[in-house]
Amino acid sequence: MKPQTVPQSLAQSDNSLDKNQNESQVDEPGDEHQFKVYSAKELKSIKLQGLICLFGGVALHFVLGTFYLWGGISPYVAAYMKQYDRNVTQSTLQIVFPILGIATNSVLSFGVKLAFRIGFQTMICGAGFLISLAFLILSIINDIYGFILIYCFMIGIPTGLVYMLPIICGWKYFPFNRGMVSGLIIAGYGFGAFSFNFLCKAICNPNNEDPELSFEENGKIKKYFSESVYKNVPLMFRMLALSYFFLTIIATLLVKYPNDLNLEYQQALGEGYKKPSGINHEKSVDYNPTVMHAECETLEQGLKSRPFWFLVVMVLCSIIFGMLLANCYKVFGQTLGINDAKLTVLGSVQAICNGGSRFGWAVLFDKIGFKKVYLIIAVINLICTASIGYISNSYTGYFIILCVSMCCEGGLFSCYPAVSAKIFGHKVGPIIYGGLFFVIGLSNMLGYLLYKFGEPSIGFGGIFWILFGFCCVAFIFGIFFKEEHDWKKK
Repeated sequence: MKPQTVPQSLAQSDNSLDKNQNESQVDEPGDEHQFKVYSAKELKSIKLQGLICLFGGVALHFVLGTFYLWGGISPYVAAYMKQYDRNVTQSTLQIVFPILGIATNSVLSFGVKLAFRIGFQTMICGAGFLISLAFLILSIINDIYGFILIYCFMIGIPTGLVYMLPIICGWKYFPFNRGMVSGLIIAGYGFGAFSFNFLCKAICNPNNEDPELSFEENGKIKKYFSESVYKNVPLMFRMLALSYFFLTIIATLLVKYPNDLNLEYQQALGEGYKKPSGINHEKSVDYNPTVMHAECETLEQGLKSRPFWFLVVMVLCSIIFGMLLANCYKVFGQTLGINDAKLTVLGSVQAICNGGSRFGWAVLFDKIGFKKVYLIIAVINLICTASIGYISNSYTGYFIILCVSMCCEGGLFSCYPAVSAKIFGHKVGPIIYGGLFFVIGLSNMLGYLLYKFGEPSIGFGGIFWILFGFCCVAFIFGIFFKEEHDWKKK
């Protein structure tokens, strides 16, 4: 059966319903919205192309997952840099993670727009090449400030620009399985850190040596890895550069944006025009662009609203604990007497928990709503922050707390974009979400400052009690938060 054009009356009807959504989306060059009906053979071919695209998206997110790799390799890098500059400390290098987060999050909203102008494959190829080149440069640089600059911006900005691209492409092939598409691709983000954590450990510390070089810092004795470990750091960076280069080639070849593909209006043969099955259309913000209540019309209106400022505080206070653990899990684990091999396993598993849990939280969000999901996560974070200081030298206890905390972190990341669209609508919601991502970066930086200036005087135990206070604020604001907002009153 050849593709058929949907009758003009239906197209006009659907187009009028889609008006609000189209106004808020990027103008897609070449996408003329010609609604067609595809035969079973054509749908099978489209599905195959979609699966290939998803595979390429996973390959790209393996590269982007270097974001969560830093917590695992920072002790190696600190020892390597200390041989060139004795003033370098572990806390000096921990600033990389929050700056990397800010650099990544600050350009997320520009990536898709730029891709529609210069091409998705061009963007992916360019970003992957820059990330690979950055790691190659890092293998020969020995200046701490140059290192931080290159790692944070030459890796962070390309990561933010292409983060959403494979997800946007996957949505075109599977418009009614957007949660599945996002979950599968973002899982690659976690699996990338999982895989390369083991690679970096195998290169730098194959004999599982413990830090043994002692230095006095802020009145405390800190231990660093010996030369037999840190001398392998340049090789580690070169292997990462090579691996990311080949993954970039795969992603560039497989991730394609199908401009002329429109599956949203597929005809059910013999039964007239129906919405495709397999999705709860009444609850799907993605499918139904018309919101029954009035939407937020302007960004100014959204910024002045109560839900926005509640979300700012909730994001700031709920994200900080997980971000600090992702940044310093090895540093804290070493104070518990846990060896490098076990910490590497732990870092890899926590990355999987972070990325892999997002799909499950998104499904739960659809069933019970944001507020209940958020309060569940807030309670779990309260328990973790209150108990992590008492685990002593228990590897099992640390393993459980870290993995549970990272699952919660993944849940927060998966729910914030959905609640932004639900409350503020399709026009202002994405912009609000971009702002919330910047708040995530600020929360990450605040966690680093607590570690930098608090750990020497009050230790990790004191820091965790401060984070317990942040989680209390997050829980209280979550109780009084309202998911629905009547914009008609404004």
